[in-house]
Amino acid sequence: MTKVVITSDLHLGITMRYQIDEMIAAIADERPDMTIIAGDIGEGMNYISTCLRLFRGLPGQVAALAGNHDVWTLDGHHSADVWERDLPNAIRNEGMLWLEDTNWQSGGLAIAGSIAWYDYSGADPEIPPQTEEFWVEKKRTMHPDGRFLDWAWSDREFAAHCGAGLMDRLSALDADETVADVLVVTHVPLFREQLINRPEIPNWGYGNAYFGNLTLGERVRGMSKVRAVVSGHTHIGRMESLADEPHLPAWVIPSDFHKPRYVVYENGSLRGCPLS
Repeated sequence: MTKVVITSDLHLGITMRYQIDEMIAAIADERPDMTIIAGDIGEGMNYISTCLRLFRGLPGQVAALAGNHDVWTLDGHHSADVWERDLPNAIRNEGMLWLEDTNWQSGGLAIAGSIAWYDYSGADPEIPPQTEEFWVEKKRTMHPDGRFLDWAWSDREFAAHCGAGLMDRLSALDADETVADVLVVTHVPLFREQLINRPEIPNWGYGNAYFGNLTLGERVRGMSKVRAVVSGHTHIGRMESLADEPHLPAWVIPSDFHKPRYVVYENGSLRGCPLS
């Protein structure tokens, strides 16, 4: 059976190289057919390129997605250039798959992925509806993306673009008779069950607006072959099944600064890594 390892939020440049090396050694012991880096690879292109090289020599193939940190204006780079050229090229130059525009298949299993940018739909439902201008201004004061992105797209425009691409790839897999099961991997979570509600912390519910794309999640849950969704971004591990679809697990990788982690998808089920 096909074994897939998914990690995320490595943040080389904050997280130390030896900490990532230790995790990669554990991944090698898993003997995966595919390893996926689901975004937030490093702090700027220099660290991103270095981090990608650490994954050389792993068994099987390696694929990667962007995270929000990966498209920040660091090292003199512009966000749109990193997204459209620098990051995909760096990934492909390492012989890895840029999962944002290409599905991966092995036997009857297929993997589709996306950064799945947030569109504010993750905000806690108790918060009254707000304008897009409200969320843009709020982001400037409470989320670093508001300071370190310089592309011209609005969050909702970019989220819609990424979501449309993912849904096109999922639709192709749904129509492919050689595919029985689909694993979806995203940087940004897609379901309320993947997010944390902390009403005792001021502004936490507002912050969730930048940590989920539930609009896309509603579309993904309608695809008949999707068997699991694994995401990153929040740094807070979640092992949940959807309330109305208990057969569909939706996990968040428990990877954090200085504590990189991974999960394993095998034989139709998910499990955490052995690192403590």
